[in-house]
Amino acid sequence: MKFFIALIIISISFIVGCGITQPIRPIDDGSTELIASLGGPIIPFGGVAIPIPYLNVGVMHGYKPNLTLYGNAHITALLFKDVGLDGGFSTRVLPEKGIRPEITLNGRIYFFWDAFRGKTTRVYPAGTLTGSYLIGEHSLLYFGADNLYQYTTSDLFVSPFIGYSFPITDGMEMQIESKWLAMNRDTRHGVFEGSASFNGKGNIGLFFGLQYSLK
Repeated sequence: MKFFIALIIISISFIVGCGITQPIRPIDDGSTELIASLGGPIIPFGGVAIPIPYLNVGVMHGYKPNLTLYGNAHITALLFKDVGLDGGFSTRVLPEKGIRPEITLNGRIYFFWDAFRGKTTRVYPAGTLTGSYLIGEHSLLYFGADNLYQYTTSDLFVSPFIGYSFPITDGMEMQIESKWLAMNRDTRHGVFEGSASFNGKGNIGLFFGLQYSLK
């Protein structure tokens, strides 16, 4: 049990600002989608490397033609009596044109509260710029960077990512994403020292996401 508690602590420290349950592009005006994300930093477990099974579930809604609102509950954190929530918006900055990708801006606020002890509350603002290309009629190749600010220590955590979104059934899409979590932070020391860092910086994460359109 202590090992799994350590997992969740490390998971939250890396995943805050690093889920994939945010719109790659704003969704249609008036539409609503259920969303879920599973994954996290890669760690050694039982002699193999696996992503931490950190689960988020939520919903996104096309509030206006170029404004999507979304929110998530952090289920894995809840299992350890920590309340984790996030919410934000997505808007198109530039449409795709020629070799230029579509540029999307996401703003988000994360909230965590230690419900068991009732004394630790954390709030993290985050912003993401995402570039995406339409592949075929419905798939998206996308890339960008999450930027999370921890105001208590005035630290900025930058996490570049690349991913692919594609339909798997009518009304359902899947995302596969790899992320260099906290690429600007030295992670050569700690519980999972060197487990999946790059040049001693950050940690590589793997995420899987689902979006289901409510019709």
